[in-house]
Formats: sequence, structure tokens, C-alpha cells
Amino acid sequence: MTRILIVGGTGETGSWFARYFRDRGLNVTVWGPSGKTEVAKEMNVRYADDLRAEAGNSDAVMVSVPIDKTVQVIRELAPYLQPGSVIMDVTSLKSAPVRAMEEYAPEGVEVLGTHPMFGPTMPALRGQTIILTPVPNRSQNWLSYFRSLFEADGAHIEVVDAEEHDRIMAVVQALTHFAYIGIGATLRALDFDVSRSRRFMSPVYEIMLDFVGRILDQNPELYASIQRNPMAATVRQTFIAECMRLSEKADSGDLEGFKRIMREAAEHYGETHQALERSDQLINGRIRERK
Repeated sequence: MTRILIVGGTGETGSWFARYFRDRGLNVTVWGPSGKTEVAKEMNVRYADDLRAEAGNSDAVMVSVPIDKTVQVIRELAPYLQPGSVIMDVTSLKSAPVRAMEEYAPEGVEVLGTHPMFGPTMPALRGQTIILTPVPNRSQNWLSYFRSLFEADGAHIEVVDAEEHDRIMAVVQALTHFAYIGIGATLRALDFDVSRSRRFMSPVYEIMLDFVGRILDQNPELYASIQRNPMAATVRQTFIAECMRLSEKADSGDLEGFKRIMREAAEHYGETHQALERSDQLINGRIRERK
């Protein structure tokens, strides 16, 4: 039976994976910095009294702690793993954690960066995406093991290197979160009555507003840490510059210039009609809910 230790396993993401692995027959042990042994009892898994000893006796160690603590935990714990085991993380950034796992894990210990593209509120893996960032010559066995495990439950797996992961996530996560939080901050700055506006909204506005609320409802610490992606600063600056360019066209009455920017963006985007059709399905579903 595969023995897995989840460091941070009493937190939201860590406990999600603790239950997942438990239900698939793995021998799960958790540890959390706040010492919430009652969470382990509720999940019917073991709690690690001696973290270093537990790491040395585990086949797999998953690090599920805040991004700003991840490298520190890896540095402190990785040296205790035994050859043939694997250390993995589940943070939203990959370059620094993967480098740390490579550096501090002993020879013969495999390394596997892991990024679940879903939150702990999701009930199951089916239809969800998990990104795996293996290290050449240090992920051979466990990459196949976890990929097969996740795919058997209907997850979509993408395998990329750590730098490409962070480059993509600078847009997929950092930019989209930044834009939604920016809209929320704008509503606050305008003292705009969000609740009242729902009386006048179209389904498109309602869906957009719900996505803003979805982001604002979650842990600010996590969303702030995602902005620490080393490639996100350039993305944010580009976004702000393009917003200013659009604003200048609108403010000056240069509607042709505004339309040109929009047409150029549409040409680069590609397949805008397919996006329109997919979003129509979402909008029509919301309309049916209103009936």
C-alpha cells in the first residue's frame, strides 16, 4: 500500500487530497502547522507526530502549504526522504518549488511539481485539469503513477516544464484574477450598488458579476501570492497599458482607434465565433434558471 504524507493536510487543499487518496486505498498521514489532530480524526487518517520521521517512512510526500512557505518546508523536509520515494508540491507556482525539490531531495528521490487547476470545493476530479511538471531523470516512476491515478478518475492531465507552467499561469491565473479583483475594487471605489444593479442586468453582466464575486469570496492570501509569479509583473503592466490605450481612445472620441484595437485583438484571439457559441450556451442556461 502506497504511504503518502500530506504536509498541510489539515488545510482546505491538503484535506481534499487526503480524502481523495484515502478513498483510493492509499495509506494517508497528514500534518498541519496548527496541530489540528481533530481534522485527521474526522477524515479517518493518521496525524504525524514526528514530521521528519514520517517523511522518511513515506513513499510520497505532498507539500500543500501557502506559496510563501513552500520552499522553506521543502528545504527542511526533503533531506529526510528515502531513495525511491517522491516529493511533490501543489502550489500555483512551479519554478521555485521544483528547483528547491531538485536541490534538497537526496539522490534517488523523485520530484514532481503538481498544480490542481481547481479548488477544494470541487466534489470530484472528473473534468478537472491537473498540471504536472516533472524533472528529467527524476520523475520516471511517480509521474506515471500519479498520472494514471488521476486520469482513471476522469482528470485531464497536462505535462509541461516548470518555466512554461509559470509563463502560462501568469495569464491564466494572475491576469484573470487581477482583472476580476480590479473590477471589484472599482465597484467599491465608485460606491456602486451591486445588489440593486442586479435588477437591471443582462445575463452576460450577471455571469461576469458572479465571477467577480467568486474570486472576492476566496482567500486573499492565496490570490495575492499568485501575483508573485515572477512572470506576472510584465503581464499586469501590459494589461494596464492596454487599458490606458483603450481609455485614451474613448476619452478623446477616437472611436475608429477604439474599434481598431478591438479588431486587432479579435484577430489575434482567433475562433471568436466559437467562443460566442460556447458563451451563448452558458447564457441560455442562466436564462432558463430565471424562468
